Amino acid sequence: MRALRIEARRSVAPWAGLLFALLALGFLFLMSGPWWKAPADWTTQLTTTALWVRFLLVFLWPVVVGAGAIQGMRDTRSGMHELLATTPRPHWHRGAVLAAALGALTVLGFLLVFVVGAIEVLANGGFVSAGFVPVVAVGALVVIAGAWLGLAVGRLLPHPLTAPALAVVSLVLTVLLWSALDPETFTSSVLGSVRAGLLGPAIQQPHGSLVTTATSVDAGQAVWFAGLAVTCFFLLAAKTVRARLLGLLPAAVAVAIALAVFPATAEETMVPDSSAAAQVCDGPVCVSKMHEAVLPTLATAGREALEQLGNLPGAPTRVAELTDAVANNQVPPRDPAVVYVDFQSTPALLYVSADQLRTFLLAGAGTPSCLPRSWGDAGDIAARTVSASWFGGELKPLPAGTGMGPQANGPVEQAWAAFRTLPRAEQESRIVALRQFYLTCPENGNALDVLVPGMAP
Repeated sequence: MRALRIEARRSVAPWAGLLFALLALGFLFLMSGPWWKAPADWTTQLTTTALWVRFLLVFLWPVVVGAGAIQGMRDTRSGMHELLATTPRPHWHRGAVLAAALGALTVLGFLLVFVVGAIEVLANGGFVSAGFVPVVAVGALVVIAGAWLGLAVGRLLPHPLTAPALAVVSLVLTVLLWSALDPETFTSSVLGSVRAGLLGPAIQQPHGSLVTTATSVDAGQAVWFAGLAVTCFFLLAAKTVRARLLGLLPAAVAVAIALAVFPATAEETMVPDSSAAAQVCDGPVCVSKMHEAVLPTLATAGREALEQLGNLPGAPTRVAELTDAVANNQVPPRDPAVVYVDFQSTPALLYVSADQLRTFLLAGAGTPSCLPRSWGDAGDIAARTVSASWFGGELKPLPAGTGMGPQANGPVEQAWAAFRTLPRAEQESRIVALRQFYLTCPENGNALDVLVPGMAP
């Protein structure tokens, strides 16, 4: 323990951990990034906090690797390595003490960032569960592997340019592997699978507050980074070329195991958090455990909406919160038997009245839009507003945060006026057709044109 304290004081380990924490907290608090916004505000629940800290490793892991390299080359260039070789302690023991000090203090910086996030979650009344444990545990292992990788390379190549070159190479590789997690990127198309991307230290940004990493991702990354850490330690402790070559074996075996365990598609890397996304129901109306407080309001609105939708052919029978993570550029899922409400993408719905929630549930005759969440279309908003208002016989705006604001008022009022001139039977047939449109999402269709032909821009 005394040797560990000495190594901690004389090495760059405390500064590496401090630099990691300062850079991470600077990113999180000084930048208005997606971690402050729906659908995955990092202060909503502990698992989401952990996911965002893991995401930041795309920028911070190279810093850890570079710090390790500085320490590794500093010992060799200063002659400390040769001096310690004259002491009776085994060679591997000296390497173990230094590696332990560097690994422990860099992990401490990583954990400090998570603790700050956890305080934010508690201060904002966020959801607390043990779902964050595997995410944080694997993240700590990733940080240790990075520190030891830098330490080993710095010891083997004690050149002044080793640390900056290694940090730059690590950054480039990390960004490339991280980009491979998105199936729409060039890197992903070249690699043909997200498996290679999961070998990187960072994970994709969460697209919801009810998701976590899949067990296969956690297991595969734990095996890979543990193997990498073991290899780096062997390289650090070995004295002969043969021993160093044998030391590469754990990393090679770990890569093979990890690639076999990893999921094949990006959609499988994130799954619903079993704690936060657990269903809590009141009859035919269900919400996630995380949003249980809104169940009484949603149950009232949901029953009324199901009753009004019940006169349509193939009417839905349930109201449920959407617990899947849907990216801003993706179309939300749909089910003819279920009316979905997405509190992740539209947290404003958590605070509206039962009457406003009912209006939201009736929009599109109980179906979601065919457009991605990030798209704004006045015609689509008009069709959804008119269809929701038809059930009550009075024009009502969609709840705040679910429409386009004042700029959509003109098209909505025009569409409502034109729709009301139609005979009652024709109105109902158009509502049925609109529901079918939203359930099938034809490529060249237009929702407003289905509801009020000739009104679409």
